[in-house]
Order: sequence, then C-alpha cells, then structure tokens
Amino acid sequence: MGSQRTISKYNLEYYLPNMVTGKFDMPVLVPTVYKPKSLVGFNQLKAADNSAGIHFYLDDYQFERFWNRPGLYIDKLSQFDCVLTPDFSLYQDMPLPMMMWNVYRSRLLGQMMQQLGLTVIPTVSWADERSFGFCFDGLPLNSTLSISTIGVKKNDKANQMWQRGVLKMITKLHPKQLLVYGGQVDFIYPDGIDVVYYENDNIKRLRGL
Repeated sequence: MGSQRTISKYNLEYYLPNMVTGKFDMPVLVPTVYKPKSLVGFNQLKAADNSAGIHFYLDDYQFERFWNRPGLYIDKLSQFDCVLTPDFSLYQDMPLPMMMWNVYRSRLLGQMMQQLGLTVIPTVSWADERSFGFCFDGLPLNSTLSISTIGVKKNDKANQMWQRGVLKMITKLHPKQLLVYGGQVDFIYPDGIDVVYYENDNIKRLRGL
C-alpha cells in the first residue's frame, strides 16, 4: 500500500476488494428501479431543485472535482432525489487503460454513494467494440440504467456504434428501465423495457426555456 497521500489521491480507501467483479476488478453496483421526474446537471448543483435527479452528461472537467473530493460532494448529492453515476468520457482514440480507468472511477463513486444510502442509477457508456470487454462490468441486471443520445444524431458512424452498444448492453444486462438523456433517436428498443426520455437541460438553459 502507498502513502496516505497516494491512497487518498486515488480514492483507494473506498475500494472494497470483496465488492468487485470481472478480470479488471470493477466495483459492483446493486440494482435499483427508479424514475426521477427530471434530471439536472452536476454543474447546476447549487441552483437545482432537490426534487430532481443529478446527471453527469457534461464535459469531464465540470465534475472531475467530484472524483478529487468525493466526501465533499456526496453530502450535497444526498439531498437530491437520485444521482446518476458520473459519465467519465470514453473516446475511440483513447488508450484502453484510460477507458478502463474512467469506467472504474464511475463505478467506484456509484458504489460509494450506494453504500451511503443514496438512490443511484448507473450510467452506461462505451467507445467501440474494444470497450465491450469491460464497460458493462459491475453493472446490475434487471435494473434501471441510463444512457445518453448526445452526439449520435448527426453522425452516422457514432450512431451505428451507439446502437451496437445499446444492443450489447440489453443482451448482457436485461434492463427493466432505460433513462435516455438527450432525446429520441431512430431506434426500436425491445419490448419489455420501460424507456423514459429526458431533454438535454444544457440546451434548454441556453434557449432560456
């Protein structure tokens, strides 16, 4: 084990070796079925109504501070209706270890929040087929999960990869409910999944709606 400072920098004090799965030791999240009335970005924490759920469909720099000081923010987040797990970016041109690290960080923060009694909805993201080997690890079966359609509407290649990932996720995890942030895309979800859409609140804010 490293020094206390190193342990703290990597949040190693929160890592529970008996609550991980897969060959990459991804922290495990327990299933929950829950549908928030609305979703508001983590960057709006101070202004948001407590009846909203908090999402992290934002640029990473806007919530990197949550990873750096989780104790400070979990207390604030616990005052909201529910919290989605942080959506650290996965890009196709990222090295694999970097992708794994971002998935790991999302799972660990989600697990920490669950351990403290918050209602946590896992966010699912992927980059390409290479990420399928770990990007679903630690996620619960038969649960509410959240995905985003941001960036897939205008780009055919991104759309194809998104659809492939959604199908893979459904096959592996059998979600009961999907919270889809960013509006509808042309995609037929299998029967038996309750699909709930949420508009991109960043766009709504820019329009002054």
